[in-house]
Amino acid sequence: MIDFKGGRLPNDPTKPRLKLANVLEGAAPAYPENRDWLSRVTNFPMYLNDRIGDCTCAAVGHIIEVATTYGSGTTQTISDDDVLVAYEAVSGYNPRTGANDNGAVMQDVLNYWRKTGVGGHKIVAFAEVDVRNEDELRQALNLFGFLYIGINFPDSAMTQFDNGQPWDVVPGARNEGGHAIHGGYYDVSDNMWKVTTWGAVQGMTQAFWDEYVEEAWVVVTDEWINTNGTNPDGIDMASLGEAFTQITGEANPFPSPTPAPTPEPVPTPAPVPEPTPAPVDDVDAKFIEAAERWLARVPFFYRKFQFELRQWLEAKK
Repeated sequence: MIDFKGGRLPNDPTKPRLKLANVLEGAAPAYPENRDWLSRVTNFPMYLNDRIGDCTCAAVGHIIEVATTYGSGTTQTISDDDVLVAYEAVSGYNPRTGANDNGAVMQDVLNYWRKTGVGGHKIVAFAEVDVRNEDELRQALNLFGFLYIGINFPDSAMTQFDNGQPWDVVPGARNEGGHAIHGGYYDVSDNMWKVTTWGAVQGMTQAFWDEYVEEAWVVVTDEWINTNGTNPDGIDMASLGEAFTQITGEANPFPSPTPAPTPEPVPTPAPVPEPTPAPVDDVDAKFIEAAERWLARVPFFYRKFQFELRQWLEAKK
């Protein structure tokens, strides 16, 4: 059994952030009935979250596993130390004394992940998803492969987790605090989500989502875009990059493709004028003159040709 260790602090709603809805192409882009970006990963580590409130960084470790597994075909698992370094940097936690184990803000973790990296992995950008829009949530998971989710955690969910049951709403449950998890599966037919937390895959009903999920984000990783081929269809990457630049002041990470250089035109050579033919009468006259000179000197053995030529000359004249 695991005692609750959360660690997600409330986000500051005044902080500027990218909104996925602003770059989705179409009001409700198509998505499949079921999407599973979890089953090929065989192990989701605890990442110390049974001892300290580093869930915001532990979820990052799980996302890196999924991004590399489905993006490049090889699961890359970062270490506990990698997760701990990130948690220390973002929260001020001191592992020697245990001081400042107060959790972290998910957007702060995302900024650190983008600028510094976690376990040698960086993200290119991130955007917030509307947690009350099921179409947008499923489209986001379908396109990007993972959701970075923040919830308010009821005490009943700890019991359900320990008993191997899906998270569902229990009336009268007490809020234990904030928790960060990684989402990687949905099924429309049974209104079920699956997430990873505390080293396990955990089911979650849509009712639980509606009641307790407070924030969700997608992240853009090089592993996913470059290898999985998801640049992603249905996302206006140019607009996403422009919004990123407006908020951060940094260069657009999704520049428009450089157009192929226009080939230099091959110069067309000036046409060579055709020689103006001499009038037909002039040509005949010149030929007749030359023929007669030749006939005067022609050897005896050209007699047959000589005879025919004389006949022709008589006819022409």
